[in-house]
Amino acid sequence: MGNLCSNSKAVGTKETASSGTEGNGTRDIEKTAAQKRFPYNWPNGAENVGYLTERQVKARMTVQPEQTLELGEGYKMRWAAISQRGYYPSQADKANQDAFAVHVDLLGTQKHWFSVYDGHGPVGETCSQFAREHVPKQFVALMKEEKMTVNDALIQSHLKTNEMLAQSPVDDQQSGTTAITIYLDGRTCIVSNVGDSRAMLGSINPEKPNEIVTKALSIDQTPYRRDERERVKKYGARVMTADQIDGLEAIHENWDCKLGDEIDDGGDPPRIWAQDQEYPGTAFTRSIGDSLAESLGVVAEPEIQTHTINQYDRVLIAASDGIFEFITTKSCIDIALLYSDPLEACKALVGESYKLWIEREDRTDDITIILGFIEPPGGAGAVPPSTQTKTEIDSGLPNASDLHESAEAAKKKTRRGSLNTKPPT
Repeated sequence: MGNLCSNSKAVGTKETASSGTEGNGTRDIEKTAAQKRFPYNWPNGAENVGYLTERQVKARMTVQPEQTLELGEGYKMRWAAISQRGYYPSQADKANQDAFAVHVDLLGTQKHWFSVYDGHGPVGETCSQFAREHVPKQFVALMKEEKMTVNDALIQSHLKTNEMLAQSPVDDQQSGTTAITIYLDGRTCIVSNVGDSRAMLGSINPEKPNEIVTKALSIDQTPYRRDERERVKKYGARVMTADQIDGLEAIHENWDCKLGDEIDDGGDPPRIWAQDQEYPGTAFTRSIGDSLAESLGVVAEPEIQTHTINQYDRVLIAASDGIFEFITTKSCIDIALLYSDPLEACKALVGESYKLWIEREDRTDDITIILGFIEPPGGAGAVPPSTQTKTEIDSGLPNASDLHESAEAAKKKTRRGSLNTKPPT
């Protein structure tokens, strides 16, 4: 396979020279108001957020410095990545259950693989690392040996990895992982999604050059989606919130939160349950692993979307829900485009996500992001920060009053993943 960069290798521990400016007073003076709100030098100032010091946060971070890739036809992409282990007060040593991998020139020149895996459950970190290793390996084997199309190889590589995990010594009954993959075949961007990690794209509006257009390249597979609810019901699943299971809320399916465009502030998402039983309680409808839920329709088959990169595209992101649990797709793109250095953009988003997690839940999920700035022929790069107004940046983010109003409600229920309920023995 191609060259590998991942959060399980030492390659991701160095900083680029451009990121070593945290104490540079001149740089700080030159920052715009929006850049000051979403600073490039996270975890500088972590003590002001709470719980962890800057040094402690740095120890939790794996950083992949900027690299430049050729996409063909004069297009390039400068990318970087960060994975930050979560903070759980009652589980100080809990492992980072996220994983990411980048394979440069995976199946030849200008064919690049970017993937993020968000593990969950008692051995979620084992599941995400298993998928990180085996999904791209299976993809390469299917492309070379079976001569499959890219779409078919993506689908089958996830299904085969799921089978391999089930047959391995790993206990995946109540553990599993998401899998979001961006495969760049030249300018052809093929996105494969299992679960509720996300891929997104930010582009210039060709009719209004100062306006940014955001596009979701994946759709969360959760019971919020009517089509996914109906699909799992055909397997015999019930779809209810934990409060509905407990008899604290009337039975309904009025779940109209469009994740990505809106933030789920309820803290009690609809989940998958066996008939007349209180398990497995998964808040997603597709996963690699989670064998206990597989008979209820929680499958590993990915959904595929394709996009051809063009002269208007500027930023491409793949991330776990640690990034976007409290940040909309639009705001992710807007914050990223405050910067021209992909690592600085990663740090701005990781830092903002960390702050929102602490403010809302007194803990943080694992936070992982791969971010690439696309440069079309001629060298045009990221959108200058001057085109981003503070009003535009603020529009998709919660304000202080929203945080205080919803924080207590959000803490009442587990937001994501399985409730770790077990079937009767």
